[in-house]
Amino acid sequence: MTPPRDALSYERVLQAALTLADVHGLGSLSMRRLGSELGVEAMSLYRHVPNKDALLDAMVDAIVQTWVDDAHPAADDWRARLASIMHRAHRALLERPWAVELVTVRPRVGDARLRYAEAVTTALLDGGFTPQLAHHGLHIVDGTIMGFTAQQARRPSAEALGERVQALYEGELADEYPGISRTIREHHDHDEEYALMVDLVIEGLGRLREGKPPHRSRSGAAYALSLS
Repeated sequence: MTPPRDALSYERVLQAALTLADVHGLGSLSMRRLGSELGVEAMSLYRHVPNKDALLDAMVDAIVQTWVDDAHPAADDWRARLASIMHRAHRALLERPWAVELVTVRPRVGDARLRYAEAVTTALLDGGFTPQLAHHGLHIVDGTIMGFTAQQARRPSAEALGERVQALYEGELADEYPGISRTIREHHDHDEEYALMVDLVIEGLGRLREGKPPHRSRSGAAYALSLS
């Protein structure tokens, strides 16, 4: 039975799109498929969203909105505020592995992205960072969240990595790759790795706040943190 016209709403269309992507993957999302899920013709959706691009942007905002907890007052410590945001964002993206790609490729900045950027930036400014360092800090935090989480969400199985990696796991290439061979068969807790990355980023930002520049190589180029 087709629902009456007023049964549709922007929020219902958005939630149905998120659910469809959760169950069947982002590649399954089309206006025709979404309309079918809602029991209406695809054209009915355009009264609530202008087009598919607008729907994808709305989905990004719905995802990013969960990264900042507006229900609780911000902690006094800038470190705790940043850690909370980074861990919330990481968890939210891993709950929807398809979302990493979507958030990365959609350039439009909506209200949720602005609130997230504002939360990170004000945490740093309130912590005594200069505007320039706060600007750098926002990009470092964002790069860490997106880079590490994308890598974790896309991590293939050992079998998919090919015969050479399988041989490493079986200890057959120890002479050729002694370093990798010593570590590859250890248990790797990727959530623990992310927590360590968050700690390193916050510690590094704290050093910059205190006026301690990063160590530099003999060539004069600064060593770069691995953010992905």
